[in-house]
Amino acid sequence: MSLTRQDVVRAGLRLLNEVGLNGLTLRLIAQDLGVKAPALYWHVKNKQELLDEMATLMYADAMPGRTPGVVGERESLELASRQMRGMMLAYRDGAKVFSGTFLTDDTLLTENPFQPRIDAGLKPYLAGRALFTVYSYVIGFVIEEQAVYPVPGERDPRYDTTPTAWVFDEDVEGRFGDGLTMVLNGVFGWLDDKVAP
Repeated sequence: MSLTRQDVVRAGLRLLNEVGLNGLTLRLIAQDLGVKAPALYWHVKNKQELLDEMATLMYADAMPGRTPGVVGERESLELASRQMRGMMLAYRDGAKVFSGTFLTDDTLLTENPFQPRIDAGLKPYLAGRALFTVYSYVIGFVIEEQAVYPVPGERDPRYDTTPTAWVFDEDVEGRFGDGLTMVLNGVFGWLDDKVAP
């Protein structure tokens, strides 16, 4: 059997759920695939390149046609945020894997909910700041969520005894939705204040 880059990346994603990001190594992936570790270097140069490919595959698998039938920039951005969270939660340490990676498939990044505003004169860097703010909220929320639930469905009991336990109530969906509403209100209020040149 000839090994492909996709075989390596899929094995990485599968093992991620078993061992988490800290336990994931190229040697473990090679062992899982029944090859020696140097065989993987034909496909990925190092762990960072592997993580870039894993993040790209996570995104490609979870987000195709991510906003069909959705109209309006706010609705589009809210749906994309919820789908992105779901994508990261599908994997143990999924947010840590996705954070700081570089997507290797440019065709995945074609949608821009702020394009009509840019076409109407909004400076692209302002739209970029708005998108990055929402993206940062989603990534940050899921990193913290996965710290409270390091193994899906298993809550770290330390969060129940800390003096700030009230911050980490068990209504995770509600916390995410309320936070997203706050962020989107701020982002759209900020954008609405911007005057096109």
